[in-house]
Amino acid sequence: MRIHSLRFTAFAFALLAIGASLSAQGRGPGFGPGRGGEPGAGRGFMGMQLTEAQQVQVKGIHDRHQASLKAKGDVAAAAHKAMREAMANAATDAATLKVLHEKVAAAQFEMMLEHRALRQEILPLLTAEQKAWFEKGPMGMGARRGPRKGPGAGPGFGPGHGMGPDCPMVKPS
Repeated sequence: MRIHSLRFTAFAFALLAIGASLSAQGRGPGFGPGRGGEPGAGRGFMGMQLTEAQQVQVKGIHDRHQASLKAKGDVAAAAHKAMREAMANAATDAATLKVLHEKVAAAQFEMMLEHRALRQEILPLLTAEQKAWFEKGPMGMGARRGPRKGPGAGPGFGPGHGMGPDCPMVKPS
């Protein structure tokens, strides 16, 4: 049971780190020409044909949430960094790790709520066909991708339990 908890925690930290790093990068090409030259096709909208009015509305929604997403991403990144450093220190006691874990979980939850609010503002703007397509993709929480291949695609976390080279399980004190 303890191994599963550690794996889940490692997985949650990995997701948090990815989200924080993406948040720190900003929007990127987002609402410029998307894949296939679709104007206004952000990462969650590639392949969806939005009208010009929808593009403007969706961009406005994203812009309104940008500062909050960045702030919450920064909090999550700091919480994750503190947890990673504490995990690497053999002198850190379980009570401290638990408090840090709760901070990471709370920060991740706040990010999830912000993404949910963003999604709930966008959905009413879409047609029935667009909603069906949207629900299958990343912002709709579904998977639009094919089967994964390559490293990390298989079951389990493999060597090092997914913590990565920057986070050894324990450093000697």
